[in-house]
Amino acid sequence: MTKNLARLLKATLLCMAVFSSTAFAQTFKMPCEVEGAIPAMEDLKLKPQKVVIEIQSLGSNIFLKMNGPEPYVLIANSLSTEEFNGKNLTTAKEMGAFRKHKVSGAESEIRIAQATVIVTAFTDTTYLGKKVRINITGPCSAPR
Repeated sequence: MTKNLARLLKATLLCMAVFSSTAFAQTFKMPCEVEGAIPAMEDLKLKPQKVVIEIQSLGSNIFLKMNGPEPYVLIANSLSTEEFNGKNLTTAKEMGAFRKHKVSGAESEIRIAQATVIVTAFTDTTYLGKKVRINITGPCSAPR
């Protein structure tokens, strides 16, 4: 079953690369079941949640957005602007993007392993009045 999911993810990535252009950007949605932890707060575990990762490619940029209940909302992309520095982390083994706010230094990153279709992500946020990093991980289903 894992081989089929890996093949489907690779085929989806190929389709994204073929059909991406500045005039056309299709959004692929990948449902995931994730759990978060805050290492700075004695590895505080957050309630597991269902999220959807939206995947878009526009030109040479990749856009990944995790949609779910707070604090499972984050954006990572390779686009650099006046406000953010972005980086494409996509390799032969995983798809990913990183984003850093130029003023605050807050970072976010989303990576999806192609072989296992497991998402690993982190985001810097304020939780219970403290600035912390939330680490997020969990299995996903193939994009639809």
